[in-house]
Amino acid sequence: MTEIPTYNDERMLAAIGDGRIFLHGGGNFGDIWAGYRQFREDMLTKYKGRPIVQMPQTIHFREQAGIDSTARAIEKHGNFTLLVRDHKSFEFAKRWFQCDVRLCPDMAFCIGPVSRPAPQHELLLNLREDQEVGAPQDLTAATSRPGTVKSDWPDEPADFQRHTKHTAILKGLMSGRIGGRAKMTELAYRERAQQRFDRGVALLGSARQVITDRMHGHIMCVLLGADHCVLDNSYGKTSSFIEAWGTCNNPEKAAIAATVDEALGILDARRMQPAAVA
Repeated sequence: MTEIPTYNDERMLAAIGDGRIFLHGGGNFGDIWAGYRQFREDMLTKYKGRPIVQMPQTIHFREQAGIDSTARAIEKHGNFTLLVRDHKSFEFAKRWFQCDVRLCPDMAFCIGPVSRPAPQHELLLNLREDQEVGAPQDLTAATSRPGTVKSDWPDEPADFQRHTKHTAILKGLMSGRIGGRAKMTELAYRERAQQRFDRGVALLGSARQVITDRMHGHIMCVLLGADHCVLDNSYGKTSSFIEAWGTCNNPEKAAIAATVDEALGILDARRMQPAAVA
């Protein structure tokens, strides 16, 4: 396991031998997040013929040049498996890429149901502040309500990498799982993933109701059983995912809305419903 800023060929090969290479899933298969596309194409070029599996992604390109570049890298590689999270991405990949394409849910669902912390607020606005943000929203009605808080994903502490590495070493020593460099790297990444997940749970579980435009905000709300509404991102990633997997099929817990005001109306209607009698 490694990240782009710290990637090292020798360390990867020492860890996996002649095994498959797995590329992290997410929503960066395209040209919005250019660094990920370049890294992916570099790996395909450098390891021609070696099995490479792209974990579940959403595909979105704005320019034909990016499609052509990725298609050439995949074709020349010859042994690439592409997992996608929605039907739109599946059809796109089958049209443009010469590889094995499979529909697969987001890996976060492997976590299973998650215990929800006691809410401290009435409403959380978990809204993007990056280049995937959707249509402009009027937040006046939402933010004027008592008990409303607004937050995108929380920033990581400045010493997060060092802290998680030290925590992993300590846990490894206490559990007897301490080992070589590869083992300690694995433990450090597991610790980082767990702390990131815990921060997400704390954020999305902090309010009785949630409005989010992040796909993993929606997925984590589903895992938490949280009462929430979902807004789409800039290119329909979240709505395509919901359509593919039916994650808004429980109208008492989840719904997709076009605007924050529409979402408020849906959440208010749920609050007015009488509680179920056991």
